Amino acid sequence: MENQQRYELFVKLIDEFDQGCDLTEEYDALLHNYNGTILFQAESQMIKMIGNHPGITASEISRSFGKTGSASSQLIRKLREKGWVRQERNEANNRLYNLYLTEEGDGIYRNHRQFEERCYRRTFHSLDGFTEDELKTYIAIQQRINATFQMDVEESRTLGTRRRRGEGLD
Repeated sequence: MENQQRYELFVKLIDEFDQGCDLTEEYDALLHNYNGTILFQAESQMIKMIGNHPGITASEISRSFGKTGSASSQLIRKLREKGWVRQERNEANNRLYNLYLTEEGDGIYRNHRQFEERCYRRTFHSLDGFTEDELKTYIAIQQRINATFQMDVEESRTLGTRRRRGEGLD
């Protein structure tokens, strides 16, 4: 039989994790204002990726974000239409386009980077009371939990493919 106190502590840990997921989901759904420029989170993440990796291709972005090529291309098109991203044909492969930020896009990138740095610093300092070993322990615990979450995802995918027509959720 499992240690009940340990299990209850684990449940509390998962509850806290779920709350963090909820807050992350809420944050990602918000519009973000970077010095007067309003962006969706997906837009700021795309700008960040291109700013961090000038010359990156749409297919590389898709792989990195785990998105379809179509989804990435649509977002890139919107950013181009807003004048924040430009594309140049790849000299070595005419079928590819390399992506770069425009001057305005680079300004957004820099503002986003400053905002993100403030957020990271705030979180970093909120953990001042924890030792490096405690932080390493947290990382190890989260990695183990993530591995089991991955198993849960795979099992759910397998079960989902076994469902027959008409057996969907009501």
